[in-house]
Amino acid sequence: MSRQQRLDVLRQHMAEHNMAAVLLTDRFSKYAMAELYSASGYVLVTPAGLRILVDGRYSAECSQNNPDVEVLTLNAEHPLSHFLRQFISADTLFADASTLSHLAWQALESQCGLALQHWDASVLRVHKYPDEIAKIREAAAIADRALEKVIPFIRPGISEKALADHIEMAVRQAGGSKTSFDTVVVSGTRGALPHGRPADKKLMTGELVTIDFGAVYQHYCSDMTRTFALGNVSPELKAIYDTVLIAQQAARDAVRPGIRCQELDAVARDIIVAAGFGEYFSHNLGHGLGLDVHEAPALSPQNAQPLEPGMVITIEPGIYVPGLGGVRIEDDVLVTENGGEVLTQSPRAWEEICL
Repeated sequence: MSRQQRLDVLRQHMAEHNMAAVLLTDRFSKYAMAELYSASGYVLVTPAGLRILVDGRYSAECSQNNPDVEVLTLNAEHPLSHFLRQFISADTLFADASTLSHLAWQALESQCGLALQHWDASVLRVHKYPDEIAKIREAAAIADRALEKVIPFIRPGISEKALADHIEMAVRQAGGSKTSFDTVVVSGTRGALPHGRPADKKLMTGELVTIDFGAVYQHYCSDMTRTFALGNVSPELKAIYDTVLIAQQAARDAVRPGIRCQELDAVARDIIVAAGFGEYFSHNLGHGLGLDVHEAPALSPQNAQPLEPGMVITIEPGIYVPGLGGVRIEDDVLVTENGGEVLTQSPRAWEEICL
């Protein structure tokens, strides 16, 4: 989808919600609208104009990427408030409060004489367009290829940090620009840390090791988790793995337009609860995926939002037992007209690494 088409969608949203001016402040929405991928700078959208406001570091790049858009340079003489007063005739400016500090929010209101109102720009990114889906699909394929290259390194004696280094290199070698987030590698009892950082701890026989990583392809993310057994593990760990696998499969199979996020979460959660591990499933079933690795919708027990075609979500149930270990299995799924298409294809079945 072209920038103009995305702009048309935003302006239709603005008209429907009586929004005369929108200031995009988060890097993902700024990139979607103006190919500005930076924490600095702003994109100002009004019914009649689109303007990029950046400091001198980004002016040339933004002008090159947007030859038909007015790029304005921010400096001491011309701060953001100067341009907002110049181009906004309305009394209210809509911006994302989660990406502006409280002080910055107050300063804009006082300096511009505008009432700022919170608006979550990510709502415009919930539905992915064909060009975005193609990039997420490739990001998922890159993650699959990277994991295949890394499996030979999953052996007793390698440290979690060293294994994470192999993963990040494999992502680049497979075609990704970088990993989607700081790679998670946890083993043994540290597997009970859902987002534990890789440590100097070495992998040992009889343990599970969980790997959670993603690849970025042309700014779009994938996100995948697999758990492996290093030789024979305890029956309790095997039971935990089997439970997560069944729950994850059931949730993947249940993806379809119209099912509510909380209903999909319950598909997996009910299986885990019935197996006696409910207290150890400590997070939502999943989340949206796109330019950001965590986007709307949240697949949480509280979210009644229905899934719709064009959404890309993760399905990632997990069980984490302190002092014992943990298991998570995660895939990226595109919501289609008829159900769900699983984008990450790495094997999920129980696999004991032969030692």
